[in-house]
Amino acid sequence: MLSNRLFYLLMVMFLVMTACSPQVAATAEPNLASSATEVQSNPITLRLAIADAKGRTSEPNVLEFIEQVQTISNGSITIEPVWDAGADLTPVFEQGVVKAVKEGQYELGISASRAFDYDGITSFQALQAPFLITDDALAEAVAASDIGLRMLDGLSSANMTGLALWPEDLRHPFSVIADKPILTPKDFAGATVRVVPSEVTHMLIETLGGNPLFDTEDYQVAESGLRQGFSLNGTPIATGNVIFFPKFQVLFANGAAFEKLSDAQRTILLEAALETQKKAIAERPSEADAATAWCADGGTVVIASAEQVAAFEAAAQPVFDTVEQDPLNAELIAAIRELKANTEPAAGAQACDPKNPQSNAVPTAENQVWSTGLPPNGVWQVELTTEDYVQGGMLRSVAEMEWAGIQTLTLKDGKSLAVWQGLFGQTGKCQANYEVVGDIVRFTFYSDDHECEGLVNDVQWRLDEEGLLHFHYVAIDNAAAIEAKIYYETKPWQKIGDP
Repeated sequence: MLSNRLFYLLMVMFLVMTACSPQVAATAEPNLASSATEVQSNPITLRLAIADAKGRTSEPNVLEFIEQVQTISNGSITIEPVWDAGADLTPVFEQGVVKAVKEGQYELGISASRAFDYDGITSFQALQAPFLITDDALAEAVAASDIGLRMLDGLSSANMTGLALWPEDLRHPFSVIADKPILTPKDFAGATVRVVPSEVTHMLIETLGGNPLFDTEDYQVAESGLRQGFSLNGTPIATGNVIFFPKFQVLFANGAAFEKLSDAQRTILLEAALETQKKAIAERPSEADAATAWCADGGTVVIASAEQVAAFEAAAQPVFDTVEQDPLNAELIAAIRELKANTEPAAGAQACDPKNPQSNAVPTAENQVWSTGLPPNGVWQVELTTEDYVQGGMLRSVAEMEWAGIQTLTLKDGKSLAVWQGLFGQTGKCQANYEVVGDIVRFTFYSDDHECEGLVNDVQWRLDEEGLLHFHYVAIDNAAAIEAKIYYETKPWQKIGDP
């Protein structure tokens, strides 16, 4: 018996064939060719929950789906996007979106395939079988094949309907510690590893000896992609030929909401999803191009030896075996292996050094005499350029969009307000209490709109003969402190007024 999704997909394919073949079109029923765009007289709006925030890699494909639905339905179906829909849910992020759509809070959703296994849906786990899908060509072939359809049909067991899936990037280990690339499984031993929650991902990192965490800034290693690396701390080092698995995005619907639509409306959504998948695959940057852009932004790519890659594969084998124990996963893995044997691999990332090498531009605190007590009250300001942050050890894109600009720091009797005015009109602010702790001043941030709530900064200070305020950021034992070190130390702060 055909699944609902497969039935409507076959309808879409038939309609495309009738549109392309005069002979078939001539013999078709008179009203069949128009059924793809036949909708109810009353327009409808469907809410689309998107795990990613606006501006992330998934945005062009989200917008494509919205436009396709608008066009194919002649404006009778409107898709209302809800970005970062999992931010305030439990669980958060991708898992939250899956749960929210399943429970009917939204009619449609887009979330990464890795998130579904926490909800008991394992039909996508074959995509994460370690070291099975390791290049663009195979990832794209899987998405466009019957393998992808079988994975999507697995959502029906959870009262959801899969519409389409497409690959977004390939996932590598990244080190955020300078001069310490990840080249062997032993490099994971005892390391805190930033990951996005997924049963398979967690299993892999723990098998390699790492401690997987999601919501943390204190990490030494990350599992990520070259197109996503800007979200990591500092100027990370990617291991270009150690590819754990690909990341796929899944477009899906709440099962009950999908069934309430008319046949024509369901067909429209599937046709729009198919067109979105085609564009996502056709316009997706290659891994080789992503690596080139990564290095141009200030990142680094290293290449492990064949023996080192083999060691990773051997270390990950228990995870592969666990995924393969599921009967459906075993069938899907076998199908992927067969497809792999008949697919020419695409070029991968090449080793490269950053085109913006770090320098020692940020001054050190050696031989300085620092003052005691609280720093003087006042409104203090400094202008930090993109180049200041790049020279301090930050990716150029992150420096330009999230840090460069005018920084204003208001200090008054243990209360501070930091305000940022970016190069393109961006703004942010962070509030903190500050106090003397031993020979340092500790800033404890308690509210903000720029991702600094809960952070703690330990600094020392002094005034020079010209009345300029100098800071020294005391603790820099992880890459998360790079931004703070540049912020406090690169240039002296000038007083522009009283608080």
